[in-house]
Amino acid sequence: MNGPWGISGPAFAWLYGTCVVLPAALAVVYELWLRRDTGARKVPGLYHLAALAGGTERVTDTAVAGLLERHRLRPDGRGLLHPIRPVPADPFERALVTLVHGNGVGLGELRARMARHPVVLLLRTELAQNGLSVAENRRRTSWQCALAAYVAVLALGIARLANAVPLERPTTGLVVLIVCAVGALGLTVWRQRVALDGLQAFPDQAVAITLIKTVATKGRLFGGTASTGGGGVSYAPVYSCGGGGVSCGGGGCGG
Repeated sequence: MNGPWGISGPAFAWLYGTCVVLPAALAVVYELWLRRDTGARKVPGLYHLAALAGGTERVTDTAVAGLLERHRLRPDGRGLLHPIRPVPADPFERALVTLVHGNGVGLGELRARMARHPVVLLLRTELAQNGLSVAENRRRTSWQCALAAYVAVLALGIARLANAVPLERPTTGLVVLIVCAVGALGLTVWRQRVALDGLQAFPDQAVAITLIKTVATKGRLFGGTASTGGGGVSYAPVYSCGGGGVSCGGGGCGG
């Protein structure tokens, strides 16, 4: 006898299980293809990884966090940054310190200034030359598509469950598949998370919160410049790929 929607429980289980596995599998295959296409190039350094993770804003945050940790920058009560000698040797930190002068600079304005600095422009050029920025942008897009697919898959499973319960159909297998879909959805979200947390990961949370608050005020006029750096390039983090499948069995599936 046919189940709800004219599809038997076992048939729906096979179809739904395929929908749970397919988006992530395709995203993984595409990511592996991208890595093969770019020669599996490695990220040159920490600031290159920061740029891939969050653009020029994350490069600035990484340099600021390092300077704060070594007490080469001093935040005041307003969240404005002031340099402390000596000038650091790291080129990104040195560039940042040279932009902090006068009565102090807020994080938002500092991000905008760094986005136009030659050392950051050179970094973006190196990423483009290595094929990293384009490949990683495509990689992230594939996982965004998988995320959208899993939202639809999860909605379908919940709708099937809502239809099967009043009819007193067996739903154990369907519930397991829905849990698998939730796990797959979580995987796609995790694959899009940035590799660095910037200032939010700074050990002194009081300092981090103060600095981040300045972005909402002084940073508004500079947000567009800081996020794009004038290049219009969207960066995404570099991750290693891992395969995996989802199998669910046992019980009825709403039919």
